[in-house]
Amino acid sequence: MGELRLSDYSSDIFILSLILLVVSGLAVPWAQVSVSSLGEFLYLLVLPWLVLIPLHEGLHALVARLFGARVRFGVTSFGKLIVAPYVAIETPLRARRYALVSLAPLLPSAVFLSLAWFLRSNFWALAYVFNTAGMAGDFLTALWLLRLPPDSEVFDDGTALVSDAEISTSYPGWVSPALKVAILLLFLVILILGRVEVVVENG
Repeated sequence: MGELRLSDYSSDIFILSLILLVVSGLAVPWAQVSVSSLGEFLYLLVLPWLVLIPLHEGLHALVARLFGARVRFGVTSFGKLIVAPYVAIETPLRARRYALVSLAPLLPSAVFLSLAWFLRSNFWALAYVFNTAGMAGDFLTALWLLRLPPDSEVFDDGTALVSDAEISTSYPGWVSPALKVAILLLFLVILILGRVEVVVENG
């Protein structure tokens, strides 16, 4: 039987999250984050997460339920620093259906991006960026699921995704080194093309 433990790939998830954070930010180049008060901090950097987390996980659960699965909610940690809520699907689903469950949060990303451009809203721009960056684990899960035979079944045993199909690796072996190369290139581009300004105001 094949299995995927995302906790074993915390570095890949972290790197992909950073890449998605930067790349999705390029889709809203006009967005600015200016925090000069507690209210702005709560509005721009806290409220989006309070909206996103239940929506993101709720969509996983909703799509799984539409496929007839039984779900439960929990909280886990990746490595030592990241604590994340999750939805466990306890009823076996076919791999392609499980992939749709994993990618369901793409829908709010598309909606948030549209709202950000239509309203020129920093709030919705940040909601889009945060939600997309938060899908790193979902994308890696989908890669693994798409490697399985379409008729194979997958369920969550509480610690890992388990499939009745035999598969030797989680996702293609080139993904992990490619992510490391991509993040290095991204930082190099930022260093070369980016501009950092430090402004000191005398009171």
